Amino acid sequence: MLQKQTLLEGLRALPGDDSLFRALTGLLDQEAHWSELRRVVLEQLPHLPRGSRLEAQAAYLGGKACLELGDLRQALSLVTRAIQIQADFAYSHHIHGRVLARMGRRVEALLAQQRCASLAPAFPWCWFEIGQLQLEINQMAASREALQRALQLAEAQDPGGPSPQLFRRALAAVEDRAQLEERRAAARVLWPARPELGPQDRLSTIEELALSVEQFSLFLDRLEPPAGD
Repeated sequence: MLQKQTLLEGLRALPGDDSLFRALTGLLDQEAHWSELRRVVLEQLPHLPRGSRLEAQAAYLGGKACLELGDLRQALSLVTRAIQIQADFAYSHHIHGRVLARMGRRVEALLAQQRCASLAPAFPWCWFEIGQLQLEINQMAASREALQRALQLAEAQDPGGPSPQLFRRALAAVEDRAQLEERRAAARVLWPARPELGPQDRLSTIEELALSVEQFSLFLDRLEPPAGD
């Protein structure tokens, strides 16, 4: 508390000071003090050199804080500003993608997370977001691949942390969704007039056997090369 208060007083006396600003915002970010971080960023932005990396870092942190506080409009404005100044900073694209996803702009969000992944391929959270977005737009195989990558990275970087558990649950949800879609596809072939199978629907033993045979047949069809190859 004393360190934070000292830094706050220092910035009031020396607005825009590089070292004080970085120290204070880094501390607030680490401790997830989002309201205070947003306030400090907005107060200090007019004092920072225009077009500088420090301004880009401030806009990124302000965007992150606004996202966590649910202020999506201001988050988008700040993180866009960060990207315009420093387009090669991966984590601005990550926050940008999260904001766009919360706004329902999934395709743009996916592009933003993919840009983050191209700049920071070892960052597991961008792969997690990619997997979640691909699942929402029904790109099942790609979603599974992205989440597997997120899990591998998280297990290597933070094996005892919470992220590997979260990623395993997300991957299990994709597997469940994929199995349900396979069942539904087979059921549509066998019983086109029936309502769509639900996740909790159970069939008779004979129907389950017929469904399994049809699922295997559809799997073999996907393995066959296109005609003429």
